[in-house]
Amino acid sequence: AVVSTQSTGAHDSALRSICLSPDEESYFTGSAEGDIKSWSFGNTADHYSFGAEGHKSTKLFSNLPGGSLKGVMKLQVDSTNHLISCGADGEVKLRRLTTL
Repeated sequence: AVVSTQSTGAHDSALRSICLSPDEESYFTGSAEGDIKSWSFGNTADHYSFGAEGHKSTKLFSNLPGGSLKGVMKLQVDSTNHLISCGADGEVKLRRLTTL
């Protein structure tokens, strides 16, 4: 599902993925432009942006209905504090989170 960026005010394009941390204290958002950001429920102004570490656009799936896909397609945080992201660029990235 695509969510309007007006709901978070944080991304310059539509949200493609949202996931909750295992401790339910924070969440992560991934956008169509490839940015990934972390948020705390206690303070929505306090967030971290993975920016250039995100996923880029691709024409990998341009032959499918709907044209080319862009950005972050799936996010998940596992129980060992790893953020896993899958992008439309065909890459899966694993990041060790020091704090949630």
